Amino acid sequence: MRPSRFRRTSGRPFCLQNSGSVKTILSTGKGADLYHPPSTQAENALGTTVIGNGTTGDKGTAAPSAVQRVIDLVLARIRSGEYAPGQIIVARDLMSELGLSKAPVREGIHVLVGEGVMELLPNRSARIRKLSAIDMIDFAEFWAAISGLNIRLAAPKLERAENREKVRKALDRIEATGRNRVPYEFFMAVGNLHSTLAGIAQNRFILEFMRGTHLAHFYRHLERGFPGSYWDTHLSAFRRLGEALVQGEGERAQRAYAKHMRWAIGLMRQGVSTENGGR
Repeated sequence: MRPSRFRRTSGRPFCLQNSGSVKTILSTGKGADLYHPPSTQAENALGTTVIGNGTTGDKGTAAPSAVQRVIDLVLARIRSGEYAPGQIIVARDLMSELGLSKAPVREGIHVLVGEGVMELLPNRSARIRKLSAIDMIDFAEFWAAISGLNIRLAAPKLERAENREKVRKALDRIEATGRNRVPYEFFMAVGNLHSTLAGIAQNRFILEFMRGTHLAHFYRHLERGFPGSYWDTHLSAFRRLGEALVQGEGERAQRAYAKHMRWAIGLMRQGVSTENGGR
């Protein structure tokens, strides 16, 4: 059965209930307020500085809770590739490795289920959530809109030399992935650019959206098809985007990004069968 676009019954890929509210946008925890996320919220893709930088939670000295340790471990292994989409996660193994009882391990898994990263199975086990082609397209469409806005909002603030330097470094990181051509590294570099721009633009809702989204989980799916044979196309698109950005031309940069995303989503749609709606 094809899921509805904004709600699933067995975990949510990137969004939650009550799709008419901004509060539903991506992985903020069930019923969470964007500005008051739950204390057990899993490590996000943005961290405290950039997407995918491996930081988590508060930068203070308090030790993470037992539940947070479970969440952090699972997310770290998704980022490293040790946990792949669809992989069964054995709670007893986590209990043994972390030296924890069943209760915090179970709660950590349930937090990640609520945030769309894991899903429960009928035999009471759990696995890393495997997103469908429709899930991927839905998120890519949404991500394109939010990221395009983020690009336009950041561009005028690149008049400041320190902001331009941050963006140049982020663009250089994307360009560098063209040498080794490791897909996951490319997407993490792209995520770093978007995060850098969000930090410059300082739109609170975009910042909260990125901090509450587990992009590493999405990238681990995306790397299976992209950049593929299209490395040069992707790199060229970000060169054009970067040129417009450093010149402070936000609308031109946004158009370049939107054009690239329409092309990429078009390729994704080609893999969706008519049985799944042919979208």
